[in-house]
Amino acid sequence: MPGSQNTNEVSKYGYQKYRIVLHVAFWSSIVIYDVVIWGLVDGKYVEKFVSTMAELPIKMAAAYFTLYVLIDRYFIQKKYARFLISLVVSMFASGLILRFMGYYFLYPIFYPQGLTIPLLFLPKILIAIFYTYSWVAMLAAVHVVRKFYEHQYQANQLLLTTRQLEKEKLEAELKLLKSQIHPHFLFNTLNNLYALALSQSSKTPVMVHQLSELMSYMLYDSHQQLVELQKEVTHLQHYIALERLRYNELEVTFANYVAAENIKIAPLLLLPFVENCFKHGDKHKNSWIHFELSLNDGNLTFKTENKKPERADEQSRGGIGLDNVKRRLTHEYPQRHDLQIFDTRDTYLVVLQISLNGKREKLRIKN
Repeated sequence: MPGSQNTNEVSKYGYQKYRIVLHVAFWSSIVIYDVVIWGLVDGKYVEKFVSTMAELPIKMAAAYFTLYVLIDRYFIQKKYARFLISLVVSMFASGLILRFMGYYFLYPIFYPQGLTIPLLFLPKILIAIFYTYSWVAMLAAVHVVRKFYEHQYQANQLLLTTRQLEKEKLEAELKLLKSQIHPHFLFNTLNNLYALALSQSSKTPVMVHQLSELMSYMLYDSHQQLVELQKEVTHLQHYIALERLRYNELEVTFANYVAAENIKIAPLLLLPFVENCFKHGDKHKNSWIHFELSLNDGNLTFKTENKKPERADEQSRGGIGLDNVKRRLTHEYPQRHDLQIFDTRDTYLVVLQISLNGKREKLRIKN
């Protein structure tokens, strides 16, 4: 597209630069044509040259009035009735002016026999109109075609600009959504560290180390458009290890059935679902959280399920994580993802399926 844009700009600039030269060449060709062709008929080259030069301003006025007034202001603006009426009036006006000039100025000098025909003889007026507007029609055709391509060029430029702005807006929004994950995640993790520090737990140094691994991933990998799925899984495992340090009586399982390599996914896309389980799930003894990751025919499935607290007031307050990831899924995997949430009395199940092969098809969730 950039190459096409540059070509159109060069063509437009070239036309504007040589516009006067092109117009002079066109009208000069008409003069030469009239003098040579009609001169060959009767050999009166001088007489034909004088009469052609005398009529030329009228023909030019008719042509430019048709191009820049009738076509540009009426025809292109789709004012067809006004265009037709004005065109007919201007054609007869040009024919009458040419007839008057010929009858009173050219005929007495070069063609006195023509004075025997009445001034307002209709066939003579029609011949003048036809001959003049045959040239005007050629110019008008070129003008309309050029205007059409200019309109197409401007429409394409507008479309390109709109798409570019939409792309930049989308990229800015995705960056904002990713940047919101960092403070949100850090807030939750620091709360965990704070709780361990208050109890002077020996697990605090281990948690600090796990946190450093997580922050390293966020700083150096999360800004990429896509990351390897195994890196994302390792990141999730680090986060789960952090939560296990805090809730050691909580049964946490992570079944990873994806062994294929070179699979990529948008970074930090799965983490909010994992966070949501620990934040809103039951964290008492005999409670559990299950995670499962699988890949089938290019469709990645991630399931999270947690036991809900018996008392609703034990649930933590909501956050931006889940809303954030929903917007990211809409932007990064449009029509290529399916997110289902099953909120029962005892459990909370989330099933996310993403088509990684680029096919926009309706995904079916298998529980």
